[in-house]
Amino acid sequence: MGKLIKIQQKIKNFVKNNLKLTIFIIFVLIAIYTFISVEALHYTSSPKFCKNCHPENRAGLLGEVYTWQMTAHAKAGVECLDCHGKIGFFGYMKAKMGGLRDVYGEFFKTPEYKLEILRRSTEDTKYAAKLVPSETCLFCHSDSYNQKIRKERLMKIVFTMRMVDNVKNPEFRHSKGLTDILTEGLRQGASIDPKHSKHQEKGINCVDCHLGVVHGGQPVNKTKMQTCFDCHDKISPSKAPANENCKACHLTEESMIPKTPILFGRGASAVKFSHDTHASLVSCKDCHNKLFQMKKGSTKFTYDDHIKGRLCFDCHNGKKAFSWSSCKNCHDEIPAPKTSIVYKPKGIGQVEFSHDFHTSAFSCNDCHDKIWQMKKFSKRMTMDEMYKGKYCGKCHDGKSAFSSSDCDKCHK
Repeated sequence: MGKLIKIQQKIKNFVKNNLKLTIFIIFVLIAIYTFISVEALHYTSSPKFCKNCHPENRAGLLGEVYTWQMTAHAKAGVECLDCHGKIGFFGYMKAKMGGLRDVYGEFFKTPEYKLEILRRSTEDTKYAAKLVPSETCLFCHSDSYNQKIRKERLMKIVFTMRMVDNVKNPEFRHSKGLTDILTEGLRQGASIDPKHSKHQEKGINCVDCHLGVVHGGQPVNKTKMQTCFDCHDKISPSKAPANENCKACHLTEESMIPKTPILFGRGASAVKFSHDTHASLVSCKDCHNKLFQMKKGSTKFTYDDHIKGRLCFDCHNGKKAFSWSSCKNCHDEIPAPKTSIVYKPKGIGQVEFSHDFHTSAFSCNDCHDKIWQMKKFSKRMTMDEMYKGKYCGKCHDGKSAFSSSDCDKCHK
């Protein structure tokens, strides 16, 4: 205790005898502390630091830094805290304090807790809009928001803590070749008018349409047409263009046509439908919405649709267009059952019917629905009927194929 009192007295004497030097030392210490603090803030705001908790080198959860690296935002120098923090000095500091909660979660919460938060940010647009509100996007992509926010908020105290707080429009936009998405026309060669100002006026958040624009795993992650369809389905036609009114947004015919095939079904027998051929022969309204809703997953095909001329088969009837009866016109592989159909008659061995041989020798319409309805348990056959040339007996007459009276050929 006595030593502490002596040290305290020496300090007092030093300050008393060297007041100017003491003040200088205090300023130096404050400067060193400030420098270290600012550098620490900069380092813990960098993508390199973020990668410690988001380490995956693939698209998906925990790969957020990886997906950011391949985007136009990364090339423009836009980093994590430029978007994940409210614009302005105090918004930045609030984001840093929120980051402490994330660090706590990294060490003391379960991995499932962290993954659930990341999952919500990729699937829940309302939650994503809290993480990155529209004003953050519009600060760089429009002049009016940029100038309004810069007037209302303190952007820095001595140091600029991140790139976005130093952005001034229209200078920044021009340097990056960007248009003002709220007031200026489209870029040269643009084929779709997204009408950003109308969407913004109606309170639609940027991430409602552009969810995954930075972390989607693609260099340019464009809005999906299905996103537009899903939203416009919920709004009355008087307030938003109908989905089948393609020209309300698309400026060219080519931009209206999906570039990738639409897949119906699963596996090798799935049908890949391409719009290219059809779009050259018919207009959009010939199929939408008369035959098909403009909504992914809304249409399911059945064999009954084939034979009754519904959906595609309204045209593919052998008169307007090739007949559906030749399965391989659409299916890469005939969609025949992979497992045998088993018949269990009383008093005699069961029969297992496999499509493998028959589909290699005949087309589907040779049997369906001329001889067999495409419906399980639709009719019960008898040997008497087969002997009269019905069902299997149509071919198994001893001429076209072995006789239906050769019992051991079928009954095991």
